[in-house]
Amino acid sequence: MLYLRSLTPRLSLLAGLCFAPAAYAQAPSDPAPAPPPTNEPAAVEPPLAAADAQPVPTELEKLRAELQATQRQVEELKAAQEEAAAALQEPSTEQEKLKLYGFADMGFQYYHADKSSLLANIYDFNNASFILGNVNVYFDAQPVDNWRGLVEVRFTNAPQGKITNFGGLGGQFARASTFTDDTSGAAANAPLWGGTLVIERAWLEYNRFQAIKLRVGNWFSPFGIWNQDHGSPTLISLAWPQFMTQRWMPLRQTGLMAYGSTFAGSWELGYSATLSNGRQEDANLNIDGTIGGGGRLYARRDTGSVNSTLGISFFTGKSRDKVVSVTGVDPISFRSESTFEYQEYVTGADVSLDIGRTRIRSEGVVRRVTYTHGKRELLNQVLQPQGRAPDKWEHSVYVLVAQQLPGALDVLEPYVWAEAFQTPTVIGDGTFVGSVGLNVRFNPAITWKNQYSRVWLFDWMYDSPYDNSTNNLHQLHSRIVMAF
Repeated sequence: MLYLRSLTPRLSLLAGLCFAPAAYAQAPSDPAPAPPPTNEPAAVEPPLAAADAQPVPTELEKLRAELQATQRQVEELKAAQEEAAAALQEPSTEQEKLKLYGFADMGFQYYHADKSSLLANIYDFNNASFILGNVNVYFDAQPVDNWRGLVEVRFTNAPQGKITNFGGLGGQFARASTFTDDTSGAAANAPLWGGTLVIERAWLEYNRFQAIKLRVGNWFSPFGIWNQDHGSPTLISLAWPQFMTQRWMPLRQTGLMAYGSTFAGSWELGYSATLSNGRQEDANLNIDGTIGGGGRLYARRDTGSVNSTLGISFFTGKSRDKVVSVTGVDPISFRSESTFEYQEYVTGADVSLDIGRTRIRSEGVVRRVTYTHGKRELLNQVLQPQGRAPDKWEHSVYVLVAQQLPGALDVLEPYVWAEAFQTPTVIGDGTFVGSVGLNVRFNPAITWKNQYSRVWLFDWMYDSPYDNSTNNLHQLHSRIVMAF
């Protein structure tokens, strides 16, 4: 730019020379008076040789040539500047091929229950603890058009400190320990606490067509509201519904998913259909030889201040273990059998409403489990000696209402939560949860989330051998959440 400024006066002068050459031509002068006549002959100049008769450039031609050279330099400089500006504005292809983002939350929590209760001793209640919650990183790859891969990894410090065996009648008391020496440290006795790396999901998909997209790998089950958008920055409350915590349906599956959507007026109509190995609590492979199936249908409408989604979800599959025993050694022989086997059917309906600053979420879920005769799972033998799992119905329903405050208080979002569910357990088959919470959104990336819950247990359809009320508990969670 400095170079262009220095050329400006000169260019103006040269331009004037080009477009007004007459102004710079030498004006004719008055003829000089004729000399007096003489009798001497006039001197005759010798003629110039043809080779010496070269045209002499005029001052105007010199200026024109210099102007043309200057114009070429200006054009070259301008082209270089435009090329540099375009390079700065053009998005990097490498950055779009792989995106990294994620979320993290941490804070403290407190559970309070009667010290003599079953829950207080199994889960180390009645002590407030600072905690590392979720540290999740997404690797989102789109190397070519119509193809995408997503890997979500969670870093956790579990299972350090978890009770792995009870003392007394339970045997030798033990806790899980991940403490060891860091063999790569700068000292021989450098300390190290190991943790667990959780692959939340890892899949590839082909998504050229809106109506049908194919996904293969390990993915979250398309069930209800919470499982797909499970990240703490997107969820309203910190606590999950109990049908998810107790895994009434598989949280994630390995297999094939087809999904897509179309529009009917202002409504988006979508679906998901899945085939998978089913539950993978026992193994990632399909050791039971059966296929699980499920899916989801939904209708979504986003119209100004009112947004709504209605959905139904389902899953069904058979689960069984596979025990391999050696029955002979000459020659070696094996026998495979199952110690438990059950068929399950899970269905749910969900409603999401956003009305202005108000958010409403509600779901109802029903699960049916039936065991094959003679192949029922053993229950916890310390709590229920010789106990085996029964056929059962399970039911759950919840309502969550959140309200963002107006004006200068719009960073605050209080909410209330009510949940009731029924499932047979040793401490009661009925549970009611009441919660209040407050989210403080400092900015789009940082939120402070707080939730208090009161839990009541009772006998609904079965009689418990324990006093339900001793296991009622208070829960308090507070976490700072960052999306990045």
